[in-house]
Amino acid sequence: MLIMYIIRLSFKHINHLLQILIATIILTSGACTQESSKIQIPQSPLLRSFERKSGSIAFIGSDGNVFSMDQAGDNIMQITDNATLSEGKVLYYTHIAWSPDSEKIAYVSYSGTSIEEMSAKLYVSNKNGNNSQEIFTGNNMIPIFLYWSPNSKSLAFLSTQTNGNSGILRLSYLDGKDSLIIDSGQPLFWAWAPSSKRILIHSNGSSYDSRIAYLYLGDSITEESLLTDSGSFQVPAFSPNGEEIIYAAKLEDDKNAIVATNRISENKKIITTVKGNTSFDYSPDGRHIAYIDNKTNTNNNMFGTLNIIQTQNENTKKLFNIADNVIGFFWSPNGEKVAYFKSTQETDDNNLRLIDLNIFSVIDETNQNAFRFTPSELFGALLPYLDQYQRTFTIWSPDSKYITVSAYTENGPAIFVVQPEGNFTPRIVEFGMLSIWSWK
Repeated sequence: MLIMYIIRLSFKHINHLLQILIATIILTSGACTQESSKIQIPQSPLLRSFERKSGSIAFIGSDGNVFSMDQAGDNIMQITDNATLSEGKVLYYTHIAWSPDSEKIAYVSYSGTSIEEMSAKLYVSNKNGNNSQEIFTGNNMIPIFLYWSPNSKSLAFLSTQTNGNSGILRLSYLDGKDSLIIDSGQPLFWAWAPSSKRILIHSNGSSYDSRIAYLYLGDSITEESLLTDSGSFQVPAFSPNGEEIIYAAKLEDDKNAIVATNRISENKKIITTVKGNTSFDYSPDGRHIAYIDNKTNTNNNMFGTLNIIQTQNENTKKLFNIADNVIGFFWSPNGEKVAYFKSTQETDDNNLRLIDLNIFSVIDETNQNAFRFTPSELFGALLPYLDQYQRTFTIWSPDSKYITVSAYTENGPAIFVVQPEGNFTPRIVEFGMLSIWSWK
C-alpha cells in the first residue's frame, strides 16, 4: 500500500509540474490567440490508471459489437457478442444511446444479405448487457435515431422505410407493450420536455406545410400546434428548466430569427437574427445559447459560424463569434465549455478530410485546439446532423474533464480520450468505430 501511495503521489506531482511547465511556455510565447495550440505532452500509460473515473464509454467495436469501458480502457463489458461481418451474411450494431440515468443502453442491429433484404431490431439492456429486451422489429422500417425521455422511462425513436420516403415517430414505454406511432413527417425532428410529459416536434422543414407543435403524452396523444412560420432549422429546444422553447421562425421581412417562447405566458422574444440555416442549444445551466449560422444557406445541413449568447441579463447580453466552418458542437455538462468540430482544408495520407476538435470556455473566453483527426466512418456520418444527435448523446465525461471521439489511425478506427485543455496528447483506449459517454 505504501508503494502504491508513493507512486500515486509521484504522478500527482509530475502532473502538477507539467501543468506549470506548459503554462509557462504559453505565457512566454504569448499564445493567447483565437484557437491557439499548446505543446502537448505524450501520456504515460500509467497516468490514466490514477485518474478519477467518470461514467462509462459505450462504443461500437471493430467487430461490430457493442461494448462499454471506463476512460482508461479498463472494465470492458461486452454488451453484444453475435455481430457477423462475413460475405454471406451481415449483422452489426449501431445507433447506441445511454438512458439519462445511465442505467440502460439502447442500440440497433442491422442484419441481412443486401440492403433490400436488410432487417433491423431495437434493443434496450442494462448497462452491463443483462436483461436485453427487443422492443421493435422491422423489415421495411429501420430505426435511425434514438432519443430517451429525460426520466429514462420511455424511448422515442424515428424509423424510416428502406426507400426513405417517410419518417415515423414511435414511442416505447419499455413495459413489454408494442411501440406506439405518435407522429410522422419528412423530415421529422423533436425535443423532449424536461418533465418527460410532452414532446416538441418540427416536421416538414421550412416548406409550406411545415409544422411546430407540442405532443402531450398520456393515455392518448394530444397535439397543440404553434402558430408560426417555420424558419430554416431542424431541431427545436427546451430550456433546462422547461419554461422556454426556442426555434427558428420567419419574420415579417422574411428574415430568419431564433425565437424564444415562454411556456406559460406564451410571450415571444427574438434571441437573434440569422442569415441562413441554423442550429442551436441551451447550455445545461441555461445561462447561454450556442448556435450555428449557415450564412451561405447552401444546403440543409449545419455548417457555418458558431456563436454564443448570454440569456440571463438582456442589458449586458454578450455575443461571442467563436469560429467559422463549424460542423457541430456539444456543451460540457457543467455548462462552462463548448466542444466544437471545425472543418479544415487538410487531408490525411488517404486523402480523407481532417477536422479540428476545439474547446471554447465561456468562463475566460479562451479558445483551444485539442485534436486534429480523421473521423471514423460512423462518427463522420453523424457530423452533418449533430444538431439532433447532441440532444441524445454526449462526447463529454460527466465531470466535464474529458472528451471521447472515434478517429482513424494507421491500424484502423480507434476510440480516443481527449483532454479539453490540450495539455496531453489524445490517447487511444480501444479500437472501435463510434463512442459516446454516459450522462452519469
